[in-house]
Amino acid sequence: MSVPLLALVAALLPAAPTSAQEVVQAATPNADRLAEEMRVLARDPRNVRALLSAGELSARLSDPSAAAGFFARAQALDPRNPRLQAGQAMVMVRNERPGEALRLFDAAARAGLAMEPYASDRGLAYDLIGAQGHAQREHRVAMRLNPDDETRRRYALSLGISGDTAQAMTILDPLLKRSDRAAWRARAFILAMNGDAAGADKIAASMMGGFGTALSPFFRRLPALAAADKAFAVHFGEIRRTPARIADASVAPPLPALRPEPGVALAAAQQTRVPQPAASQPARQERRMNASQRRQAAREAQAQQVREAEARETQRLAQQEADRREAQRLADIRAQQEREALAARQRESERLASEQAAREAEARRVAELQAQQRAAAEAVRLAEAQRAAEAQRLAAAPVATPPPVDPVVQAQPAQVAEAASSTPAVSQPAAPAAQVAAAMPPQPPGIGKEDSVIARIIAGITIPASELGVAPMPGEQRAEAAAPEPTPQPDPAPAAAAPVQVTRVQPTRPEPARAAGGSKEVESKARPAAKAGDAAAAKPTPANAKGKAAEAKGKAADPKAKAKPDPAKAEPARIWVQVAGGANVSDLPKAWRGLVAKAPAEFRGRQPWTTPLRFTNRLLTGPFKTAGEAQGFVNAIGRKGLSAFTFTSEAGQKIDKLSAN
Repeated sequence: MSVPLLALVAALLPAAPTSAQEVVQAATPNADRLAEEMRVLARDPRNVRALLSAGELSARLSDPSAAAGFFARAQALDPRNPRLQAGQAMVMVRNERPGEALRLFDAAARAGLAMEPYASDRGLAYDLIGAQGHAQREHRVAMRLNPDDETRRRYALSLGISGDTAQAMTILDPLLKRSDRAAWRARAFILAMNGDAAGADKIAASMMGGFGTALSPFFRRLPALAAADKAFAVHFGEIRRTPARIADASVAPPLPALRPEPGVALAAAQQTRVPQPAASQPARQERRMNASQRRQAAREAQAQQVREAEARETQRLAQQEADRREAQRLADIRAQQEREALAARQRESERLASEQAAREAEARRVAELQAQQRAAAEAVRLAEAQRAAEAQRLAAAPVATPPPVDPVVQAQPAQVAEAASSTPAVSQPAAPAAQVAAAMPPQPPGIGKEDSVIARIIAGITIPASELGVAPMPGEQRAEAAAPEPTPQPDPAPAAAAPVQVTRVQPTRPEPARAAGGSKEVESKARPAAKAGDAAAAKPTPANAKGKAAEAKGKAADPKAKAKPDPAKAEPARIWVQVAGGANVSDLPKAWRGLVAKAPAEFRGRQPWTTPLRFTNRLLTGPFKTAGEAQGFVNAIGRKGLSAFTFTSEAGQKIDKLSAN
């Protein structure tokens, strides 16, 4: 059973067995002194002496919270003051921490502070750890200096705990005669601790009326408690030994050796003095016997007191050792629990870390897979774009397209000779021109709007007959080579593959007078066709071939002629990585700087390059030694959220270097 004693005795009635006597109102000297110190602090808030005095008085008035506040202010001003430690010890005693209080009291004593003004609180601290011998010595010192009511009650309870009921009642008697309610409560506790539960019940019934029986179970448990538990029960109403109490007892300092006080032996001898006989015995021998008996009684009393003190000290040490073992056991349990909790936290942290690492690895794998998929898709798109560009390039190549061919009659030299001899001749078809027209590939279908424009331009290109291998008409000069960029005809006629018509020449009798004129007439008829660009049926003559050979030989023999550089050597095929593109070359450096800002480590040491692609421009970096190195760079910047793909330039393809700024 755990019954808070202070709550039960708070309802005690003011009536007592000595209620017939006059009740005198108790004085409040401590409250008056506290008011004076507060007035001093109002004038000087940093007065350390006033702060310490106010804290001590607040503690004696059972206000430990206010006392702790005053001591905290004093500590901020003078942390080395020994009175500060003694005052904090007073607060610890009232907060049920006697072990810590005794440690602070010893520290203040070692600092040179006199302990007599704090003897009552030190005595209470000793009582609470079960050291009644040391406690009663401190209580007697306090009684000599200031025998106030609280000191008397504490001394009487300490005597009652140690079993000295008669002496305890003697100490309480002045307070009982004044009907002090706290003194009557102390008397009831003393009787109960020493086995007189009925007497304690009688006092409780007289003070609390019908509620006095509520304390009967408490009174009957007191005799079986240890000394320290009895002290906690009668002072704080707590009979259970809590872990906090056990831990506090373990910090109590070692107790000093207990020696008999100077006046104790004489007082014991006076109490045990042998009574004198009624009749007078003046004999010297009898007086000597009485003196010897008195000395013997004093020695026996002193020895008895020492034995009792030793027994109490042994009991206290045993109790302290038991408390220490219990505190160690609880500390071991707490340490084991903390180790288990730490291990559990570590396991949980490792599990979370492994899960996080797995999630990050999965995210990296997915990102790499997505980057590879994007690179593959981009490679496919680029391949399609390259195929389209190749088709466009083939469509834009300068392919010779023959002009429209009109039916003509070709006059052979043999026909002229036969005309002179009146032999009919038949014109031969222009087979070489027909073969050239049939060998020309058909125009590829248009890919876009721009392809139709290119097709119209190509359709109007004319090629000289000398390049087609067609012999010029008689009397017509050899046509010059075609211009690099011919202009299209105003009205192009899509008759490139028209069949060659052959006109049969009717035999006529030659007229000698017009033989020469006849060849001129044929020549004049063929000239308009030659001017219109009809050279599809002409064959190269030996003279033309010799002229071309001589022209080529003359060009080769010219020492001033410079050989054109090979584009394949100046611009070999290389491996690049395309990181962006744009219609305007001037915008590419800005795009390059943005990419470098996103992946500075990957682009360190790289330079930007560009090459045109249809109506846009590639932004490249490289070149790379191998395709694997280029793909590694693509994967590296892909992890930074950038998209790129590899690109291989053809031999002769112009790649221009950009300025990074």
